[in-house]
Amino acid sequence: MRKNNVIFFFLSLGFAFSIFVLSRRIALEKTLNTIETAVDFADIRRLAGISGKSAAEIMPELKDVGITSVGVEESTVRELNDRGLVILADGREVNKWKYIFNRSPDFLESQQIANKADYTYIFTENPSLGMMIKTALLIKLPGVSVVGTYTGRYYLVIARADKLTVENIGLGFWEEEVSAVKAAGFNYILRPSHDPLVTDAWIETLFDKYAGDEKLTGILPSGNRIPGAAEKLAEEAGKLNMAFGTVEFAQIAGAMETAAKLGKTFLCFSPKGENASVKIKACLRSLRERNVQLIYIHPAEETYSEFLAYAGAIKRGLSENSFRSGKFTALPLWDGDSYSFLLISLATLAGALWLLSIIANTGRQFEIAYVVIALACSIFFSASTSWRLFIAFLATVTFPVLAISKTWAKPELPPLTGALWLFLKVSFISLLGGIFVSAILSSTDFMVKINTFRGVKLSLILPPALAFVILYGRERSYFSTSLSRLWHKRLEVRHLFFGIGIAVFLLLMILRSSNKMSFVLPFEMEVREALEKFFFARPRFKEFAVGHPLMIMGFYFYAKAPKIKKIHFRPLIILGLIGQVSIINTFAHIHSPIGICLFRTVNGIALGALLGALLIAADGFFKFIDHK
Repeated sequence: MRKNNVIFFFLSLGFAFSIFVLSRRIALEKTLNTIETAVDFADIRRLAGISGKSAAEIMPELKDVGITSVGVEESTVRELNDRGLVILADGREVNKWKYIFNRSPDFLESQQIANKADYTYIFTENPSLGMMIKTALLIKLPGVSVVGTYTGRYYLVIARADKLTVENIGLGFWEEEVSAVKAAGFNYILRPSHDPLVTDAWIETLFDKYAGDEKLTGILPSGNRIPGAAEKLAEEAGKLNMAFGTVEFAQIAGAMETAAKLGKTFLCFSPKGENASVKIKACLRSLRERNVQLIYIHPAEETYSEFLAYAGAIKRGLSENSFRSGKFTALPLWDGDSYSFLLISLATLAGALWLLSIIANTGRQFEIAYVVIALACSIFFSASTSWRLFIAFLATVTFPVLAISKTWAKPELPPLTGALWLFLKVSFISLLGGIFVSAILSSTDFMVKINTFRGVKLSLILPPALAFVILYGRERSYFSTSLSRLWHKRLEVRHLFFGIGIAVFLLLMILRSSNKMSFVLPFEMEVREALEKFFFARPRFKEFAVGHPLMIMGFYFYAKAPKIKKIHFRPLIILGLIGQVSIINTFAHIHSPIGICLFRTVNGIALGALLGALLIAADGFFKFIDHK
């Protein structure tokens, strides 16, 4: 009894400090109510083309429908050539002039330049653009001859390099595009790209001129990897006090490492879908359920007027969901609270010790050694991300099993009411575990998905396995004889179908336990949309449709049984743990506001209790299970 009192003390202490950490996290989450909506400058040019207007003419219209920011990507010689802003040629193409006119081009003769086959020539009527190209090539092609000269009609850049190499080099951000964006009243986002010639020297000069610009939202990489090394990019962004963005669900190599090293970051969501309606719903869902600060939209097959309507619908959705449209404030670097992490770690380890003592009847020496190791590890490693992830996983496995690890006293209530009461008790313990998980992982890196909780699939498998050991093996002789009877039991067709059914069910749960589901069931999306409209936060199917009803039915049979072993409630409780683990996994989504997690859990418990009561009523009418 004394040992249990100590465990209860640490659990209470862990809960108190979890509330303290979560209160600080909630204060940070309240600063995320201003959302930017962005398009690329390339998208503006495209929309201008399909609308028959100029970019300058459509930018005010885009601003009116809710676009607040414009992404400016690095220019390349190829892209500038395609737009007609430069003319690109190499030495072989210039030599054609001799074949046709029997003389060198005027610009070569006037500058007394001897043409060579490996020369690349870039002509532009815009001297500032020519200077930008020259400067970029000098940095990115060290040791290569690069000159720039004004011929009187063109600014000419000559590089002794292969044309294919030159045309694909990122040149930096064209100042005229940045100025046009700012003049139209937009914020802007710098979108650097990677190429094989990116060096530390290039990264050092790429962002210098934009330091301290209040119109700058931050840096968001373009393409499938960051430019250069994560350490260097984070170092330069930190020097210039620039925020770095990560794109949810996008695979951008090095982005997470850069954001983790920099600390000052933001989360971007770019919707995908078959039509504007689907993308609008995805945007609003991401804003409600995750700490998204930037919505990045791209025109697909829409006409110009359809795109304006699409952007306008997002702006209205922001207002309807209590968000403001404007420049967001990047989350500051917040590492949580190390003292709180220490006590939450001790509380979780205390719960794990309690569970071990139930499973294995641990001795006093083992418990003393366990306490010493738990104290040492918590003191030395509580601030470590790896340790916090371990404690979160341990809590996910421990608390649902701990909730059903002892024989609950049967309440003096009608069987259905008693089952619901026991279900609420179990759910409360799982909710406690969820609060511990949410608190131990509360820091900026988890809030914007730089780091994420890992082990979701394993956490779905381990608790039912441990529950099987506890519920069927409380007495060692009973457990061993049960396994022996099972091993020697003659296999019948019904057993085969039952085993296949359980295996398929567990496989489906595992496959669907990630953000990107491998498949959806018929009519599932329609049900999801209906639940989203009815509930503030949609409850999870694993909870209200599977785990909670099965556990309630298991407790119903347990409450009715004159002797525990005479009725088959155990399999239902074991499968019902899927819902309890899902409760904790909900709180492991640190990129979701804590209020959303609470609402989702309460909705799941309420709806699961209703479906559980209906399942019991249906069993009473159809007699699915023989109560005798």
